Amino acid sequence: MNWALQATLAAAPAGRRRIVTVATEHACTLDTAAWLGRHGAEPVLLPVGRDGLVDLDQAATAIDDRTAIVAVMLVNNEIGTIQPVAELAALARAAGALFLCDAAQGYGRVPLPDADLIALSAHKVHGPKGIGALFVRDGVKLGALLHGGGQEGGIRSGTLSPMLCAGFGAAATVSHDRAAQDAAHVAALARRFRAALPDWTVNGGTDHRYPGNLSLRRDGVDAARLISRLRDVAFSAGSACASGSGRPSHVLRAIGLTDAQARSTIRLGFGRYTTEDEADTAATLIENAA
Repeated sequence: MNWALQATLAAAPAGRRRIVTVATEHACTLDTAAWLGRHGAEPVLLPVGRDGLVDLDQAATAIDDRTAIVAVMLVNNEIGTIQPVAELAALARAAGALFLCDAAQGYGRVPLPDADLIALSAHKVHGPKGIGALFVRDGVKLGALLHGGGQEGGIRSGTLSPMLCAGFGAAATVSHDRAAQDAAHVAALARRFRAALPDWTVNGGTDHRYPGNLSLRRDGVDAARLISRLRDVAFSAGSACASGSGRPSHVLRAIGLTDAQARSTIRLGFGRYTTEDEADTAATLIENAA
């Protein structure tokens, strides 16, 4: 995301300095947009509703002939909501802008959008940590991220780890082959888990979402204390990237939650290797502790 945003703005015409993104994006997008804003760009953050989704009319107003790039996450990494990326990509193209999708959380789980640039991460599909990919559509020209030996077509110098690359490829193959099976398994686990926690509220909309990423809140619960008590359950209060920061989640604030509600929120993930027994045990432990 850093590379795609910076390289696009560097190559954009003088009249196209606008970056349109969403208030619930990952920090890698928001912080890069803010940095570019201090260097002549014009970041525009689209708000979201309580369901976590952008309003397409507001997006259409913001995406104009001053826009260089529209950057939107496919599946939100904290609350699992799926943005209307096809419609947003169409708005970007109509305005002559590029469409960049952060698909790290959605790759292998939901269909990828028809985008100009797509960012992926191996560890999200059970591959090795430390390797990712940036899809660049034919005809899209990016400036160099790193200068030096001219590897990767001159846009990313430096020698990558063959083992990490091969591991990413193997994980991607397995993810592709098991897509339907994994989707059914994860959806069943999420339904089972939510049924076991009837007094908890789902953060974000319940229609347009990936079920394997579940954000729940219960008034009066202190999520930090809950996590401290349940050492045998792997879950969090928000994004793993902001773990230990002590600040309320910007995603939960963006969907209108109060600080108290954000502090009463827990975030859970279900995947290929999560079993029904593990989900049932975790739900029971969380419910009893709460």
